[in-house]
Amino acid sequence: MTVSDKYLDDLLREIVSIRADGHCEFPGCNITDCDPHHWFSKRTNLAIKYDYFCAINLCSSHHTGSLLSAHLSPVAFRQAIIRAGVRTEEWAQEVHRRASQIITVDEQTFRQEWKEKLLAELKRLGARGWRK
Repeated sequence: MTVSDKYLDDLLREIVSIRADGHCEFPGCNITDCDPHHWFSKRTNLAIKYDYFCAINLCSSHHTGSLLSAHLSPVAFRQAIIRAGVRTEEWAQEVHRRASQIITVDEQTFRQEWKEKLLAELKRLGARGWRK
């Protein structure tokens, strides 16, 4: 059975949201309408495409819309979340290390492996209702 990008993106979104208690993780923001932001581009980097460790839950303003957003001001954004203790410099370095990995597996095997990892993490977090 084929594992779709949408299914894996939905699993990732759920994990990142649960981990952030459903709120934007930018310091002082309590907006609940959020999406996961990848520290590096997810579409072109298989190493971190579904890696929840590398994602942060953001509202649209802090993701792409405000002057201090992850996309428009990545350096200032990184400094703000590290200074506020949302993430650490070690986290940013680990994301960079993971993003530098080379993936040499076929796409369906890759998706199946991530499906298993994401479902295991949801189970660990106590999420219910995800179809296998």
